[in-house]
Amino acid sequence: MSTLTLLTLEAVTARFPDVAAREIHWWVAQGWVRPDGVYPDGVDPDGDHAPEHAADWRFHPVDVARVGLIRDLSHDMGVADDTLPLVLSLIDQVYGLRAALRGVAGVLDRLPPDVRQVVLAATEGEKDTNGMSP
Repeated sequence: MSTLTLLTLEAVTARFPDVAAREIHWWVAQGWVRPDGVYPDGVDPDGDHAPEHAADWRFHPVDVARVGLIRDLSHDMGVADDTLPLVLSLIDQVYGLRAALRGVAGVLDRLPPDVRQVVLAATEGEKDTNGMSP
């Protein structure tokens, strides 16, 4: 079993040298990135008080990827800060839909072949009637 490595704020800023720590502070304050040690009400789900200092934050790989995404959107693509919540929400919805579709595909794979064919034929028929893929 592999050990998950959590990164400090310093390590995250080292990974993205063009992102200042103050930017990540802002992104965390906006709720766009949620490292361990940051909770909306200042108390974690176990009832313990969350670390108050950014030096105590720990970033999971998904948090680091999120920092990279926000960096790409804001630095490279020029998405404005007031537009970022909408763009991030839409991206999150796409990821959620992809996960849901993977679940459906897994269920379809476990169905008997004849039932699977009926379901697939029905989705093809749906695509034909509305001109869009299901």
